[in-house]
Amino acid sequence: MEETTTTTYTTTTTAAYVTTPPVSSPGVGMMLDLSYLRTLSGMVKCIAIVLDFICFICVIAGGPGYYTGAGWSTFVSIVGLIVTLSLLCLYLFHVVDAVPQIPWIVAEMVFCFAWGIFFFIAGCVLAVAAVRFDGAAGWGVAAFFAFGAMCTYGFDCYLKFLSWKNNEVAVGGSGV
Repeated sequence: MEETTTTTYTTTTTAAYVTTPPVSSPGVGMMLDLSYLRTLSGMVKCIAIVLDFICFICVIAGGPGYYTGAGWSTFVSIVGLIVTLSLLCLYLFHVVDAVPQIPWIVAEMVFCFAWGIFFFIAGCVLAVAAVRFDGAAGWGVAAFFAFGAMCTYGFDCYLKFLSWKNNEVAVGGSGV
């Protein structure tokens, strides 16, 4: 007689899934991310840009152009506008994420501190000039916006100081 044997095999498969965060490299992942504008630092940069521009327009339209204080105020507002707009673009396109070797927070803190002092000087000069010269009422308005820009840069300097003390890393956008 013939014997029939049936053999049954049981196989168990175990799968392990490991997720790793994407590594950012220069040139990869540099895309426009508007979520940075919703952060406190992004809003402060936007406010600084607007105040710099308004201050510049008021200085240009405010009074006689031969006054030295008008030249200083124009320099401060335009350089502040250009640097702040450049920093905003660097954060929006995540360039700060791609180049972590640069101490972004310290550099911004120094810039904001210097421009806070520069706007204080410009605001004082414009306020005195608005009282001293006839037909220079626009400089009084420019002084108001210069003091507003001074407060904005001072607040941004304070935020950068807190970030530096907490050993934070500059991140553009939501940080995800």
